[in-house]
Amino acid sequence: MQVIDSYDVIVCGGGPSGIIAAIAAARNGAKTLLIERYGFVGGMASSALVTPISIFKKKKKLIIDGIPFELMKRISALNGADISLDSGNVPIDDEMFKLAAQQLLLESGVTLLYHTYFSDCVVTDGKVSHVIVQNKAGRVAYECKAAIDCTGDADLVRAAGFETTKETKLQPASLWFQLGGVDTDALKDLFADAVDEKMPISSEIRGRLSELNQKGEMPIFGGPWISRHFRDGIVTINLLRESTDASSPEQFTRTECSLRENLFKVINIMRENFSAFKDCWLLKSGTQAGVRETYRIIGMYKMTADDVLNPKQFKDTIAKGTHVIDIHKPDSIEQDCISLKQEYNIPYGVLVPVNSENLITAGRCVCADNSAFGSIRVMATCMAMGQAAGTAASIYVQKHCSMSNMDTELLVKKLTEQGAII
Repeated sequence: MQVIDSYDVIVCGGGPSGIIAAIAAARNGAKTLLIERYGFVGGMASSALVTPISIFKKKKKLIIDGIPFELMKRISALNGADISLDSGNVPIDDEMFKLAAQQLLLESGVTLLYHTYFSDCVVTDGKVSHVIVQNKAGRVAYECKAAIDCTGDADLVRAAGFETTKETKLQPASLWFQLGGVDTDALKDLFADAVDEKMPISSEIRGRLSELNQKGEMPIFGGPWISRHFRDGIVTINLLRESTDASSPEQFTRTECSLRENLFKVINIMRENFSAFKDCWLLKSGTQAGVRETYRIIGMYKMTADDVLNPKQFKDTIAKGTHVIDIHKPDSIEQDCISLKQEYNIPYGVLVPVNSENLITAGRCVCADNSAFGSIRVMATCMAMGQAAGTAASIYVQKHCSMSNMDTELLVKKLTEQGAII
């Protein structure tokens, strides 16, 4: 097999965690390659249209800063994000997210490889030595000194032979969409900031959709959470959901087909039942359905509900989180939410598969129990973990300490110097 090039660090997956991990690695001196299957970065924020990016603040105080919030400020400068909300939610324009993230990556010296799927890896002497990809050039390999799995599904971790786990009952996937032709003035109450970390929901709209659902005329839905876009007359909606396993290509294909069929049924229902939507039209739907969970690693430390609800002090804290424990039910219109009194600490060990030499993760495949995962999986927190993973990978390259035996004191020092809040 042809080896195309050699890198210090290879990041698989250009979603929120992968973007920040790649920037962090490159800024810390590592020659870095970012592999992404689409022709743009952003993951759930762009391909799935998920907004807002949640959450950067607790009680109006910033708890996630550094490269993640730098990216939000860059998007804001392009008039594509609102970073002013007290809740710490950051509504975004997905197109501006793509552009700003790509700019920061290239300015930081990251090499981008779009339209490329992670396929496999080579493990040599216990280390991931090559990442194998598939694209229009065929099946080719890239050599690396360290690798970061930001695929969301622990694809690289599983290919490298490390143990993973998956819940028997997964949270549903959601197909987000944007509508034009909406009377946004009539919906202004829905565009207010979150209160007690709960996004506004119209009781009228939810009530009517619930009635239709009980009659069998409306598919299972969530919310609905209706957010104003950055232009009048346009809204972004999180409503459609379906039980699935996104790590099964066959099952997820059926889900994508079903959700797109239901999308047009739902748009007609919105037109027929709510005056603000009587003239609406479909502007855009997600390139893919949004995925909340699949595989998670067996890591050096497992984040638990108690760690989230009763925060602990870890010597190797590398990031903070503060999102509610939010678990969407796959078979009903309900969800379980538990609010947090304060931010919590995330230790380095949740990022590292047990006995890993040069492989680390970030994003929603990190090690956590079901309840803790309901909070830690959100995009702002994934970005913060991405900065830690990228920085750790650069330390590995420079100092040759294994990921399982990382110099966490140096890691924390570097993160702090880079503006991360520890």
